[in-house]
Amino acid sequence: MRTRLIVAFIVVALLAALASAWLTNAVLPWFPSLHALIPAPKPLVSLLFTPPPHHPHGTRHARPVAALAFFLVLAVLLLTVIIGLAIAASRPVLGPVRRLARAAERMSGGDLSVRVQPQGRDDLARLVASFNQMASALEAKVGELQRMEARARQFAGDVSHELRTPLTAMTAVTDVLGETAGLTGDAAAAARLVRQEILHLNRLVDDLIEISRFDAGTARLVTDETDIGTAVGRCLRARAWENVHAAVPAGLTVCLDRRRFDVIIANLVGNALGHGGPRVTVTAGVQPDGRCGRSLVVSVRDHGPGLPEAAVPHVFDRFYKADTARARSEGSGLGLAIAWENARLHGGRIDAGNHPDGGAVFTLVLPVIGHLAAAVAPEAEPARL
Repeated sequence: MRTRLIVAFIVVALLAALASAWLTNAVLPWFPSLHALIPAPKPLVSLLFTPPPHHPHGTRHARPVAALAFFLVLAVLLLTVIIGLAIAASRPVLGPVRRLARAAERMSGGDLSVRVQPQGRDDLARLVASFNQMASALEAKVGELQRMEARARQFAGDVSHELRTPLTAMTAVTDVLGETAGLTGDAAAAARLVRQEILHLNRLVDDLIEISRFDAGTARLVTDETDIGTAVGRCLRARAWENVHAAVPAGLTVCLDRRRFDVIIANLVGNALGHGGPRVTVTAGVQPDGRCGRSLVVSVRDHGPGLPEAAVPHVFDRFYKADTARARSEGSGLGLAIAWENARLHGGRIDAGNHPDGGAVFTLVLPVIGHLAAAVAPEAEPARL
């Protein structure tokens, strides 16, 4: 590659020098006034060019305007030849560079199998060979990491399923111990503590199994026309939550997966009660969305201190804790991650932030597919729970 560049530079420089000298030698005899601006041509160059003949009376054969036009046409032709030679000389150098650039773009897009065929034995060919070696090593490394991640997910799913049977038996035993009237004092306290920890472990196992379904791609939607007010009310009543105020317009019906929608609302409200402050409000409505027409928007707001700015981008990460001083939480640490995965499965999203008047706000946005099953009258009173 170095030799090609040197030869191309020498050829272009020589052609440019010869063309400049020829123009200087050819134009000066026709325009004597330019002698003060342009130096006289060199003797060697003068041998290559012959000045135009003069008339016996001292007049020139051609008019200066016609001669200038002739010289301009020749200059354009020379410039075209020089540009063509420069392009032809640079093509063997720029071609492999362009192929490398396209291969790098494909690799950045996720295609690690891309390779570039080397040509020749110069420095550029060695660069292409190094690129191919790097791509092969990167593909092997990424493949190994993906296999390790798949094995880790499979292990977590298998362990979670294996724990279900002993946990079911332990839960039954603790239920019996809790109903035994003869336990008092430390024995009763120990039984309550064991039962509480087993319930916590049950929730963790259930969440791990749910996460493993998302990772394996086996989670599926079972959609049906769902009344949002009724679904939110059942979610709150089933968990006997207090200090929760729901305002959902009557007759708001959307096609979605009821069970997964219940999981989303339960996790968002539970997070607001556990880490926010009373009271918690749940509002819902349909808003226009530029991407999908209309969207169901459900907001869950608490009146606590709000989310730290550094924690907002990570609240949906698995096992993330905004308060690092908390060694252990009552939940599994997967609730918001599961809610986010369920929203994504619906084609929607969950946004986290802080309300201007204080408190954290989690906003669920789900696309409305088709049309609303029941129109919502503007004057309809919201259902208050």
